[in-house]
Amino acid sequence: MNCCPCDRKADILRSGDGYLCSANDCIHSKTKNRFHEKNGKPVLISEFNCDTVCRSDNVTSYVKRTAGGLKDGLLSILNSGSTTKTNCQIFCQKVKTRKKNPNVLVIGSGEKGFGTKILWEDQTINITGIDVYESKTVDIICDAHYLPFKNESFDGIWIQAVLEHVVEPQKVVAEIHRVLNSNGLVYSECPFMQQVHEGAYDFTRFTVLGHRYLFKNFSTIKYGGFAGPETVLAWSIKYLVWSIFENRRFAQIVGRFVSLALKPIQLLTSERCLFDASSCTYFMGEKKHVPQVTHKALVKLYKGLNQ
Repeated sequence: MNCCPCDRKADILRSGDGYLCSANDCIHSKTKNRFHEKNGKPVLISEFNCDTVCRSDNVTSYVKRTAGGLKDGLLSILNSGSTTKTNCQIFCQKVKTRKKNPNVLVIGSGEKGFGTKILWEDQTINITGIDVYESKTVDIICDAHYLPFKNESFDGIWIQAVLEHVVEPQKVVAEIHRVLNSNGLVYSECPFMQQVHEGAYDFTRFTVLGHRYLFKNFSTIKYGGFAGPETVLAWSIKYLVWSIFENRRFAQIVGRFVSLALKPIQLLTSERCLFDASSCTYFMGEKKHVPQVTHKALVKLYKGLNQ
């Protein structure tokens, strides 16, 4: 299933402590240019054949990450992810109708996303995790613009909080379409109204309709927004504090308390506002031979406050 990220998507062959491309005309077929490993995991990043922001010789996360303790406890409260949990349940149920033990690719698996516990704990689902850095939940280190997998390798793909961090989301979605089996399932989440995070590695945002159109070659199961205006306001206040005091930790603490204080507001807002003022948007669909979504059809999908 694994292959070289070159255009040929040729098989990779074990060679000493690394891997070689089986295509003789690929630069990675030469021993000096072989792919190496990090903690026993293949690093299938090509800086010769691919235009990538990643480095094959440095696969350490550029963002400081901590696990456990009070911080994660607070985050789990503030990001309860009820929408994601529900969508994850639907995703797991549907992907298991494709095959008894479906193969699911998690793009951006360096950290388990909020609301995805059911996916990671389902023993009947075979997960392959990829990211641009190494972690316990990553199987292959690679760039999502150049997925190192053969055509139609997976029954489902989960990509959460990743598309804002890729330079060309359209290219990543085309790769998702390529490696999904016919009738394969995809679930995507990405931000709409959020400030920049992860610094230079944050590139784009999507409205509900923009997210749907990004997956225009897929049929729709469901789509929408979540984490409404109260979350958007909490993010804004956090970044306002950060901008004034230039102290990230203080801003995060303020942001968390503001999030808790504003959380009840979601009981007062309508679902229509999620088209216009949500923090995040999502799309779930299937790879089917369907006509692309037209521009006229797209605008008819709008159900927001500005009708």
